[in-house]
Amino acid sequence: MKRLIYLLCLLFISSLAISQNGVIKGKILDDEGQALEYANVLLLNASDSTLYKGGLSEEEGVFVFERIMNGSYFVSTSMVGFGEANSEVIVSDGASVVEIPTLKLSNGIEMDQVTVTAKKPFIELKADKMIVNVANSSVSAGNSALEVLEKSPGVIVDNNDNISLRGKQGVLVTINGKNQYMTGEEITRMLQNMPASNIQNIEIITQPSAKFDAEGNSGIINIVLKRNENLGTNGSIASSLRQGWKTSHNHSLNLNYRSEKVNVYGGGEYYNWGWKQNLDLVRDIPFEEGNTIFDQTATMDEDGDGYNLKLGMDWNITDHTTISLLGKMNSGSEVDLNDNETQISGDNMPGFDLLTVETIGNEETSDQTINANITHKFNDNGLTLNFDVDWSMYENNNFVNYDNFFMDLNGETVANPFYLRNDQETTIDIFASKLDLTIPVSEKVNLEIGGKVSMVETLNKTLFEHKNSEDQWVNEIERSNDFMYNEDVWAAYVNGSGSIGSYMIQAGLRMEHTKSVGESITLEEMVPREYTNLFPSVSVSRAINKTNNLSLTYSRRLERPNYRDLNPFENFLDQYTFEKGNPLLNPQYSNAFGLNYAMGRKLFVSLNYSHTKDAITQVIEQVSSENKTFQTNQNLDAYSNVSLTISMPKVWTEWWTSRINYTGFYNDFSSAIPSGTLDNNQLTHMVNLNNELQLPGNWAMEVSGRYQSGLTFGLFEIDPQGSLDFGFSKRLFDNRASVKIGISDVFRTRNSNVRIEQDDINLLVEQRNDTRRASVSFNYRFGNQKVKAARKRSTAAEEESGRI
Repeated sequence: MKRLIYLLCLLFISSLAISQNGVIKGKILDDEGQALEYANVLLLNASDSTLYKGGLSEEEGVFVFERIMNGSYFVSTSMVGFGEANSEVIVSDGASVVEIPTLKLSNGIEMDQVTVTAKKPFIELKADKMIVNVANSSVSAGNSALEVLEKSPGVIVDNNDNISLRGKQGVLVTINGKNQYMTGEEITRMLQNMPASNIQNIEIITQPSAKFDAEGNSGIINIVLKRNENLGTNGSIASSLRQGWKTSHNHSLNLNYRSEKVNVYGGGEYYNWGWKQNLDLVRDIPFEEGNTIFDQTATMDEDGDGYNLKLGMDWNITDHTTISLLGKMNSGSEVDLNDNETQISGDNMPGFDLLTVETIGNEETSDQTINANITHKFNDNGLTLNFDVDWSMYENNNFVNYDNFFMDLNGETVANPFYLRNDQETTIDIFASKLDLTIPVSEKVNLEIGGKVSMVETLNKTLFEHKNSEDQWVNEIERSNDFMYNEDVWAAYVNGSGSIGSYMIQAGLRMEHTKSVGESITLEEMVPREYTNLFPSVSVSRAINKTNNLSLTYSRRLERPNYRDLNPFENFLDQYTFEKGNPLLNPQYSNAFGLNYAMGRKLFVSLNYSHTKDAITQVIEQVSSENKTFQTNQNLDAYSNVSLTISMPKVWTEWWTSRINYTGFYNDFSSAIPSGTLDNNQLTHMVNLNNELQLPGNWAMEVSGRYQSGLTFGLFEIDPQGSLDFGFSKRLFDNRASVKIGISDVFRTRNSNVRIEQDDINLLVEQRNDTRRASVSFNYRFGNQKVKAARKRSTAAEEESGRI
C-alpha cells in the first residue's frame, strides 16, 4: 500500500511537469576561457527576480533547464572564488530550445564581494562553519526552533534536553552571536517556544577562533534570527498553529524604519504552547542477596504562554561612527501537571506496594537585557574599533506541590499521605563588556586584538516544607538551602589572518582569568576557585584548484559548569527519584583537531578528533539500602570523540534536488565513578536525507528523513530512532507573503529508549513524546521593500548567557 501511494505521488508530480516543454541552455567559462563545473546556476523570473529553477553546471561548463513554461526569464550564475554573471532577458514560448550566449565569471573575487540574490542552498559549508539556511525550508513550517535545530547535521537533543554536536556535549548556543545565560533545560525551553519562522539560518562552528569566548567544549551553535533586509519603512506579521497531542500557536509583529542617519526597529511576539510526555521507568535495585523492583509510570503535562519584546536603534553620527542601543524583555509562565505511579516489589519493600505522586507546579520567568554598542571606522582600509557593554537580569520563580499517597496492591491506603511543597527563587545579574580592534596590516593580512570582562552574580533560594499531623507547614531543613555563586572572567586575545600564495592562514591566542566562589549559606560551605588558561587556535586552508579545497584546524576549548549544575538543590519526581546539583564541579578542557575537504558544491567531508579532560557528564547515583536513585553531574577522567561528516547535494532534475548528510562519531568514556569504573564506547551513525521538489504555481514540496543508530554518552545507552517529515510552501501576493504547511514525525518513530547497566545500577527509561504534529504558518511583509536592515552585530554577553 505504501509503495502504491508513493508511485501515485510520483506520477502526479510528473504529470504536473509534462506540460512544460521549453528548454533553456548555455555554457559557463572563466575569464581565461576555461569551462567551470559545479557553478551555481539559477533561472529567475524576469518580472521580480524570484527563483524558477536552480542547478549546477556540468562537464564543459554546460547547464540545461528543461520543462520551461511560457514566460520571460534571466540566468544568474556564481561560484566560490569567482564573481557573478547575469544573462539578458530570455523569452521562452514553452516549446522551443533557447541557447543563451556564453556567461563568463571573473577570477579572484573574495566571498564578501559576492552577492547572491536567489535562494541559498539548505546547507552551506565554509572554512570555519556550516550554515543551515532555515528560512526557505517548508518542513520547518509551524515548527519550533528546537525541532529545526534537531534536523541540522550532527545535532542531537537527548531525553534530558541536552544539546550535543557530533556526539559531544558542551555546546554553546547563542542567538545572533549573543549568549543567553541559561541552563541547557532553559535554552531548550526557549527554543521550544521560538517559532522556526523567526530563524534565518543556523551556524554550526566546530573550531571557533581566538576572537570567540573559549566557552563551548564541542563548538558554538549560533542561531541567526531574521532581520528586515529591505529598504524603507516596512514590517512583517506572522502566525503559526501546531497541533499534536496538544495545541500551540504564536503570533509576531516586526517593524523597521530607516532614515539617512537613524534606524529604529522593534517587534513583539506572543506564544501559547502545550507539551506532553509519557514516561516509563524501571529500576532493579540490588539488596543483600535479592533485589527490589520499582516500575514507574509518569504522565507529564505542561501548558504555558509568554511574550517577547525588543526595541533597538542605530544612529550614524558620522560616516565612520555608529552608536547602537538594544533593549529586550521576555516573560513567560507555565503550569506543570505530573501524575506519577510506582509499583514496588522485591526484598526491600518500604511498607507499601504502590506510591502515587500528584505534582502541580507553577513557574514564572522573566529576563531583561540592555546593550549599547559603538563602532568607529578610522579609515576606508578597514581599521575598525568596536565596543560593547551589556547588562542582563534573569528571574525564575517556581512553586511546586508534591502530594504522596501510599497504598497496597488493592488500592487501599496503608499510610498517611505525605504533603511536600517547594518554593524556588533564582536571580542572575550579568554585566559584560568587550572591546575589539581590527587592524588591516596589508592587503592580505588582518590583525584582531581585543579584551572582555564579565561579572556574574547568582542567588538561589529553595524552601522545602512538609505538612505535619496538625496541618501546619514545617521547614524541611535538610532539603532547604540558599546558594550564591559569583564569577568574574577577564579575557584578552590576539588573532591574525592572511594569505600566502594559495594558502589561507589564521592563528590566534586567547587568555582567560577566572575567579569564582560558590557559597551554600545554609550549609555554611564555600568553594572558591581562581585559575588562568591559554587557548590557542590555528587554521590553515588551501585551494588545491578551482573546485577542491582542503583545511586543517586546531583549537583548545573549555566548558565551565552552568550555574544551576553547581547548585545543590534537589528536584523531585518522587522521594525515591530525583536530581540535584554538584557544587564541586570543575571546568572541563578539550583539544580539538579538524580536517576538512570540499569539492566544489558536490562533496563536503569533515574529519574531527577531540580529547576532553574532566568531562562534565550526567551520571546516575544510587543508595541501594534506601532505594534512592538520583541524577547529578560529575567530572569524568577522560572522554574522546572521533567524528566524520559527509554532505552531498545532488541535483536530479531542475525541479528535484536532494541533500544527503552523514555523520558518524565514536564516543569513548573512561573514568572512576562512585558506583565503580566506567568504560563505555560506541560508534554511532546519523543520516539525514532531504528532497526538495519545485511544483507549478509557486508551490514547493519538501520530504525529509532522519535516522540515528544506537548512541552511548557516559552511562547512558540510547536506542536507535528516526523520523519522516513532509512540508509544502507557496508564495503569495507578489512574493510579499508565504504560507507553509508541515507534518513532522509522520510515523511517530522519534521515541527515546535509554538504558543504564553499570555496576549496581540497572535502569530502563522509555519516553514517548508529542512528536507527530501538523502545522501551518503564514507570513506577510508590508511597507517599502527597499529599506536597509538594522546592522547585525554580536554583543558582549555571549558566553555567560548560555550557562544560566
